Amino acid sequence: MKKRMMKFAALITACSMMLCACGNDNGTSDSAKDTKGSEDTTIHMATMTTGFPLPMHHANKTGVFSDLGLNVEEEFFDNGPTINEAIASGDIDIAGVGGMPSVSGAISNNSKVIAWMEDDESSVQIYARNDSDIVSAGKGKVEKYPNIYGTAENWKGKSVVCAMGTSSHYTLLAVLETMGLTQDDVEIINMEGVSGAAAFLAGTGDLYVGFNPQWSEFYSKPDEYTCVATCADTDKKLNTVLIASEEFCENHPDLIVKFLEGMLQVQNDLYDDATYYYESMYEWQNTFGECSEELAQYTVDLQVMRSLEERRKLFEEENGTCEMQETLLSIADFMIDNNVIEEEDKQKIIEDKFVDSSYLFEAIDNLKEK
Repeated sequence: MKKRMMKFAALITACSMMLCACGNDNGTSDSAKDTKGSEDTTIHMATMTTGFPLPMHHANKTGVFSDLGLNVEEEFFDNGPTINEAIASGDIDIAGVGGMPSVSGAISNNSKVIAWMEDDESSVQIYARNDSDIVSAGKGKVEKYPNIYGTAENWKGKSVVCAMGTSSHYTLLAVLETMGLTQDDVEIINMEGVSGAAAFLAGTGDLYVGFNPQWSEFYSKPDEYTCVATCADTDKKLNTVLIASEEFCENHPDLIVKFLEGMLQVQNDLYDDATYYYESMYEWQNTFGECSEELAQYTVDLQVMRSLEERRKLFEEENGTCEMQETLLSIADFMIDNNVIEEEDKQKIIEDKFVDSSYLFEAIDNLKEK
């Protein structure tokens, strides 16, 4: 009971802090500026307006980072490519991004993957209007992929609202591949998730691809829209990860470990308490849009938390690699096959050791000693 009351108090505190943040130009709450951390302990954190960054955001809003002596300044972004640009310019130190942007960021910025956030296969979804021939064709027409709607003939030539270089783009390519199609067989309307959703709602495009909960308007109107495919309906893996800039890894490894301690603490609390996870998700998703209780619960069901040991296992090396690296390299291979990157790019990030488990392992050990 005591634990639950503390969590409810944290949630109430988060809501009040959220209101204070509304008047701040850079998305950082006033309380973040009053933390115990000095300028030397400041971390510039990027969170995307989707479901998976919840642990990062919640650790900041509820004072977990502050209690660890960190001054975390939070800035919101719509997608991974814009975060990579902010890392390149030196404006962001740590960020949560999708698998595809994490590979692109490692190539362009030498950024490092330092932790796993969430599985993302089910969270990236493709929607069509119910009068589409893709919807009317129904499921089960694509061999080996029974949950995908329509046929190659239905999909070919469609205009798709999708943010290029993101997990949405990756999902679209993965779905097209199941039907023997490529992106040359469709017309991509390159728009960021939120603005793309608004455009699709207004009639632009035949299909829309977006992260959770950018597609919430369509999810909530099943009489008008249908989810015709997700990445989970293909045989491709997709996840979200925490990345850090090369400069920050080199100069502030101690701050990265502290940051991970705070984030992992919150992740572990959410893992232990499903109700707390739901309540926190509901609060988080309502910071950047309107979220119903049903949508918050759906998000929690899509994005299953993992234990500390499960997170460690993803980064444990065997024969010179680990599951986390292999998953991201499979994304890199897919990007090569679709002419997004070159083979040399993949070899470069392998040589640069773009997956660095050292910070995560130290943070987990520190938490276990507490």
